[in-house]
Amino acid sequence: MNVVLHCSSGSDDDRGHALANARNLLGDDTVPLESVAFVANGDAVWMLVEGSTHADDVADLDGAVDFYACGNSLRTREIPTADLLAGVEPGSSGIGTVSKLQASGYHYVKVP
Repeated sequence: MNVVLHCSSGSDDDRGHALANARNLLGDDTVPLESVAFVANGDAVWMLVEGSTHADDVADLDGAVDFYACGNSLRTREIPTADLLAGVEPGSSGIGTVSKLQASGYHYVKVP
């Protein structure tokens, strides 16, 4: 099973909860996972940049989760892609990335 987790919250607590959902999914032996993607758009992109309070959590999940940051959100917040954490890929748009993943068979989960 392939799963895409989508976070758009500006709340730091919500973002932490979203990453906990990713960890819980990966730790659930009853779910036969092939791939997990995590797409952040809106103010949630702040969790995927250098200096984020969640940088260590993202690094811990890197390799098990494919992280994508919305390019539109990065541009409107004037965040250069060079500031993204290691392993985070910029997409042209968050919703476009989610849509492409869904079209390729990913199950969608809005987190938190």
